[in-house]
Amino acid sequence: MTHFALVLWPLGELDQAVSTIENGLSLAEQTGHVPTVTFAHFYTCLLAALRRNPDQATTHAGTLLALGREHGLPLWLAHGTFLHAWARWWAGDRQEIGAMRDGLTMLAEMNVRHFGPLYGTLLAEIEAGTGDIEAGLTTLAAQFATITQTGERCFLAEMHRVHGQLLLRRAPLDLPAASAAFMCAIEIARSQQTRIFELRAALSLAKLYQATGRRKAARELLAPTLIGLGERAELPEVEEAKGFLEVPSDDAPKDQNTPV
Repeated sequence: MTHFALVLWPLGELDQAVSTIENGLSLAEQTGHVPTVTFAHFYTCLLAALRRNPDQATTHAGTLLALGREHGLPLWLAHGTFLHAWARWWAGDRQEIGAMRDGLTMLAEMNVRHFGPLYGTLLAEIEAGTGDIEAGLTTLAAQFATITQTGERCFLAEMHRVHGQLLLRRAPLDLPAASAAFMCAIEIARSQQTRIFELRAALSLAKLYQATGRRKAARELLAPTLIGLGERAELPEVEEAKGFLEVPSDDAPKDQNTPV
């Protein structure tokens, strides 16, 4: 159930994803079986990271760390080290980037590579957040190369989106490359029917279009991604997209009684 929730959320089945992860975690806790409990907390934490919700991730990552230490579970200790450090960084502890890398080193020493693309994307965002854009781009490039070997494409759309965002923060600015990265993310998300990833990428590209005077194109790109998601106020991306579309574009017809 907890694994299934990680599939449901990107597809746009938001309510079902949340209820499924909660029910799965509850069932795991009822078993009292340590490997099952750690597994459930791990996937609950992963979903929080996917949603970019560090507050929710902190508790589960802390539990994962504690269980890994108490019961001598190196795999969960490594995952917990990375995820707890990620959540703590967003909470304001800027020293945690070192612990994130420690967690990745621990996983590499065990030759554990699953979720590498997601972890690499999360790390790249933080590296860019420290001002080291090149480090973030290097981290993403390494994961792009790894995907050609592993075929783990489930987070590929997100990787291209973040790649585009980092390119927009790089000097000199490369608007065509950033735009291409966002478009690639959209195309991949559409092919995988991951509606939340498509919305995120479309929102990034729409902002770029608007900043370069293409407001009509921005609205035409973004509006279809909200179909069926417009009432999901619990999703920040939906609220942001709705706010974006509510602002009239310069080329929209003006009320004749409205002063210019």
